[in-house]
Amino acid sequence: MYSHVLINISNPEDYRFFKRVFAAPNAKGCRIDFVANNLIMYVYLKLKRETVFMPRRRQGRTCRENNFSILTGRLTPAQANRVYSGFFEFIEREQPKHGWDLYILPSGRLASQSALADFARVHGIDLLYTGYGNIGNKTFADPQGTDMQSYLYDHVEVLDTYPVDLEAFRHWKREYTTARMKKHVIGQARKLDFKTVLQKFVQVVGCRLEALLGYAGENAYGFDELSKLRKADDVALDSMAWDTPYLFFPMQVSTDAQIILNYHKESVIDGLKDAIAMAREKGLKLVIKPHPAEINQAIPSILSRLRDEHGFLIVNENTFQLLDKAAEVVTINSTVGLEARLLDKPVTFLGNTFYAQFSESRLAAYIDHYLVNEDYFQDTPFSEANFAKLMERARLHVLDRSKVA
Repeated sequence: MYSHVLINISNPEDYRFFKRVFAAPNAKGCRIDFVANNLIMYVYLKLKRETVFMPRRRQGRTCRENNFSILTGRLTPAQANRVYSGFFEFIEREQPKHGWDLYILPSGRLASQSALADFARVHGIDLLYTGYGNIGNKTFADPQGTDMQSYLYDHVEVLDTYPVDLEAFRHWKREYTTARMKKHVIGQARKLDFKTVLQKFVQVVGCRLEALLGYAGENAYGFDELSKLRKADDVALDSMAWDTPYLFFPMQVSTDAQIILNYHKESVIDGLKDAIAMAREKGLKLVIKPHPAEINQAIPSILSRLRDEHGFLIVNENTFQLLDKAAEVVTINSTVGLEARLLDKPVTFLGNTFYAQFSESRLAAYIDHYLVNEDYFQDTPFSEANFAKLMERARLHVLDRSKVA
């Protein structure tokens, strides 16, 4: 059991989740502090009367060039170095005063989080990375990272140590997929309403204030960012030819971390071109579904041009129905690949993902045991058992494997 936890915080969603986590009955003896990586969250948590820190930019240390903050253009390399240096100097100064024994880093991809993680690993402080479970009512937690950076990716055999009831899992799988056949909502679907525009405006103002005051914020947006705040133009859709054998390729958002960090070509269009070649080789019609959260204005015209050249279909049908009727599925490394596995479909993963290493028993172990049985976005109380599981996950890399079940 940890006594004093430091949580890196980026947004209100994460804050609400962790307040639920540490309101569990068996969490009462654990204090939590926050370190914000943007000024808006710092002010927000101050108003909530939380103990929260906001480091200042510093110099002298170098952030890795493959950091997500740099690769996505959120920060220039020079800006990322100053954020990294600021957070490293902060934790180096404050750790002896507070004695935090666990750092929680949602996603763990940012420059600020890299600094905290680097310090923790040198000084033997436990880490916990969290993220959406990509399955309803589930949360991902890992002691090393998320996705390809996770302990699970490096040690997928840990799933073999969990007890699995395949019959119960198959029953759950049938119920889950049947429900998704009727209604499949993509949570990231983008709504460009007044609230969204206002939130982006406030974020930009926050970035400008961070620059003026010298705070180590994770974004360096200017007001030109507001001109980008529009959904990509719709591409003309085709009628679905359900009777024609097809290969299904679900598009991912072009700026998805899964593509930028975990796919060697780093482009969703390159993934589509691989899918085109695969469909041709297998003698299947290619069917693609654009992602509803895409904001890159170039994507629709590229899709239209490639469709004219290669004759694939662009549709917007229910994703689970498209999966169910497909002969095969190809994905870079999206959640849809996991969902295709739930439907027992042959799946090709173009990117690096632990999903590619899942047998049926490993898939069952991942969903039933590795994921924490709590929804990231609900406001229901966190159970004692799931709090204990979350805390134990931070120690998975040093635990006796026979005890992980």
